[in-house]
Amino acid sequence: MQGTLFIKRLSTVALCVSALTFPDIASADTLISDEALDAWFREGKYGQVIATLEDEKNKSAERFSTYISALMNTDLDDAEEAAEDFINAYPENYRVYMLHASVMGAQAGESIFSALGYAKKARKSLEKAIEVAPDEIRTYQALFQYHLFVPSIAGGDMDTAKSLVADIAALDPDEGQIAEAKYLLAGDKKEEGISLLKTLMEKPETRVYARYVLGDQYMSDEAYPQAFDTLQPLLTLHLEAASVEDESAWEAYSENRFNQLYGLYRLGQTAVQSGEYTGTGIQALETYLSELPEAGIDTDGLPSLNWANLRLAELYLHDNNKEQAKLTLQRISGKEDERFSKLLKKLQKKV
Repeated sequence: MQGTLFIKRLSTVALCVSALTFPDIASADTLISDEALDAWFREGKYGQVIATLEDEKNKSAERFSTYISALMNTDLDDAEEAAEDFINAYPENYRVYMLHASVMGAQAGESIFSALGYAKKARKSLEKAIEVAPDEIRTYQALFQYHLFVPSIAGGDMDTAKSLVADIAALDPDEGQIAEAKYLLAGDKKEEGISLLKTLMEKPETRVYARYVLGDQYMSDEAYPQAFDTLQPLLTLHLEAASVEDESAWEAYSENRFNQLYGLYRLGQTAVQSGEYTGTGIQALETYLSELPEAGIDTDGLPSLNWANLRLAELYLHDNNKEQAKLTLQRISGKEDERFSKLLKKLQKKV
């Protein structure tokens, strides 16, 4: 397998395991609240997050996670070092190993020469997460993603992925079906996978995630009309909020809301990449930008406000609305990665 494809797939694994919730509560004497840190992070103000947390002693797992996530957007070597410290501080927390795997995946994306080594480190961390929390479904899902997307030279194995489908199904039959569909899509039975996802889109428990996964698959295949038709219903889908007191209901709602928001962003991307559906794409990204800060769920792992504004500006330019594109670009603050900077400069020249 070619190196660029390997990097892309491992980076996908990193994204899949990065959206984690650490329920620890910060100490009462913390000056900057978790909510303020989360807001800075969404706005791309990673430097402020890092400056606030780098010298904070006895960080809660939540704040440690936010700190590492900010470092991942500024300096991966520092993020790697912090991830090792995170493991030492919270060795019995499975989420720690999943975040460490995310850092390893991001590091692999920086250099083809060191990618294999980092890929193997990511796999070991994911295996450790299962060892620490054998009854937690997300540990199996993360390792499943690894074996599904990473080639055998770096430790990926489709037979292992298949066995993990069974492990996931044993913990949650609905999630097991989603995993089965992903397995079929990744192999030589794509049509069967698509058919299964369409069936799962009809079930209340899996309708949002299945729609997002199928839309994302169509986007990867550059089948933009199908991606649009699949993702568009997420714009008008109403999700009944659950009470935080009902842990099971709240978790289901949070996951559905997360996938709905991601689907809206993907709908905007569909418009950008296809050059069509501009009006709906604008609506999707405007909705995403207005609802993300007030979502009330853990949004770590979703595209930042900066990225959404960048994509929205692209659509306004496509709609020949330079003034609105300019105003949209002016909402961008803080820093993102090099690719973002290049796209931003390109758009700024057009307005």
